[in-house]
Amino acid sequence: MKKRLTVGVITAECYREYISEMICGIIAQSERAGCNVIVLAARNNFQEPVYPHVLHEFELFRLILDPAFDGFIYDQNAFANSSIQKKLDDLLRRTGKPVMMLDAGEHPFFENTISHDPEEFAMLVEHMIQVHGHKKIYCLTGPKGMPQAEDRLEAYFHVMKRNGLYCDESYCAYGDFWRDAPVKYAQRLISGELAMPQAVVCANDVMADALIAALEKAGIRVPQDLAVTGFDGCLEPDDVLSDVSLTSYPHSCYQLGADAFRRLYTIMTGRSCRRAPTKHSRIQIGRSCGCIPVHDQNEGSRREKRLIFRHREWFYHSEVLFELMHTESLNDLLLLLASRIYLVCHWAHFRVFLNDSFLSNVSSEVQLPPNKNCCQVLWTDRAGRSSGISDLPMKQSEIISFLTEEPSHPAAYYLSPLHMNERQFGIAALSFGRLACCYQPEYCTLISYICLALDRLEERAALSRQSPVSIKDEENPQLYRQLLQLRQEMTEYPEASWSVPELCLRTNVSRSYLQRMYKKYFGKSIFEELIQFRLKKAKELLSSTDFTISQIAEMCGYATYAHFAKQFKACEGVTLSEYRKKFGKAEQTKRS
Repeated sequence: MKKRLTVGVITAECYREYISEMICGIIAQSERAGCNVIVLAARNNFQEPVYPHVLHEFELFRLILDPAFDGFIYDQNAFANSSIQKKLDDLLRRTGKPVMMLDAGEHPFFENTISHDPEEFAMLVEHMIQVHGHKKIYCLTGPKGMPQAEDRLEAYFHVMKRNGLYCDESYCAYGDFWRDAPVKYAQRLISGELAMPQAVVCANDVMADALIAALEKAGIRVPQDLAVTGFDGCLEPDDVLSDVSLTSYPHSCYQLGADAFRRLYTIMTGRSCRRAPTKHSRIQIGRSCGCIPVHDQNEGSRREKRLIFRHREWFYHSEVLFELMHTESLNDLLLLLASRIYLVCHWAHFRVFLNDSFLSNVSSEVQLPPNKNCCQVLWTDRAGRSSGISDLPMKQSEIISFLTEEPSHPAAYYLSPLHMNERQFGIAALSFGRLACCYQPEYCTLISYICLALDRLEERAALSRQSPVSIKDEENPQLYRQLLQLRQEMTEYPEASWSVPELCLRTNVSRSYLQRMYKKYFGKSIFEELIQFRLKKAKELLSSTDFTISQIAEMCGYATYAHFAKQFKACEGVTLSEYRKKFGKAEQTKRS
């Protein structure tokens, strides 16, 4: 049978709505063409400052060099850091395979598919004229020279002239497709440098939202004093600054992804493929133009939102983090994962590949042959079939071929790195079967939980192996075994009220002898290690939960907030709030 073509999609934060839509368009079109799709997606966009843990997400993109790929779709705009973009450019160039970019600028080596939407933007301008009767309308477009910005500006002038309305160069301004330019533009309106219009049409939603927020801050009401529209529908709900719902035109990111795939397919094969069905959209009515919003979702859309909401509730009301963190072995962890993956909406297949160095550290059950560096340890699907540690070792470079070997239909997988800082554990692969679908943000949180659990397993395995001298040479082998067990309990339950008198009772030795032997065996005093274990748990809770700092202090065994804060600052060099701001879940979500 002829080998299916495999296309790699290079992106980040693909749970974002507009990126998700592009990927769904790519997958829907690839199904029509009979091609496999592998999405290599970082959970972060590498926004400055790039923290070390985030930087190591880049290791996933080494798979770009896998010879199983036949071409790539590259969403360069998904990466906020120019040095990361350059590294990806270099990797993609080294492959010698065709690369199609998504809505990017001109590139010396790669092709580019851009969204051509002047007709849709013209509909918004027409709406302000015909529905609301506005005559003096300004336009705030994107950066000068960018094709999308120039196309939308040209559409604005065309509609104004077609309706016999006056407009000149002073009626338009170039922006940045971000928040800085609209704030400056608002100041020009507020100061009177620009005469106040009846309406402003903005070339994207982010600029429109920032403009409304700046105007409202100065006491200018939208839409009563000035009507505003956005465009493209790409503003995430969590990023909204103003309280006014936005009139916009949802940009067809789905169609952009489908068109990019079709162009890439033609380059790879010299043939064209059937077009996937187009997702039609229309003006999205909000209050910012003066209309009364109309919610006209169809039943299918409402059902999908209810389903996603239900899965989100299941996920955040589950105890999956604590269950994963308290598994005793790799097998237990894998079985738990197989039983909890239902928390991901629409999932079909889930696989975990772990590298040999991690497996050899945590499990004596795995015997990998030489020159192999990866192993599939979990495979599960909606039918409930799953495996524990597999005897299917492979090189990391064989993973793509392995995932795409299904003979009956094309495969589509999302790959995520499993790592804790520089320690790479392996790769997780998620598929929605033949459904053109993308995961929700909760899946990224689950991946973070898995990484924490794998890190915990590796540390516990190292702790159990730690023995400065062999037991047969110990001064008191029985005491050594007792202390080893107690130390294990301290790592798992550092919040308990541990005390030297209690440990003396449990080991039946004197206080001074206990303290001397503990330090001899483990290199630190009992309380030095207890502090270390408590702070380790505190850092895990600060970075992965929304508990208050006072709650975390109690959960880690501290009687007072002040003692907890003082000890944390002394040992870690930063305050609790600084640590959470840098590594916490809420901050990571905001940066996402």
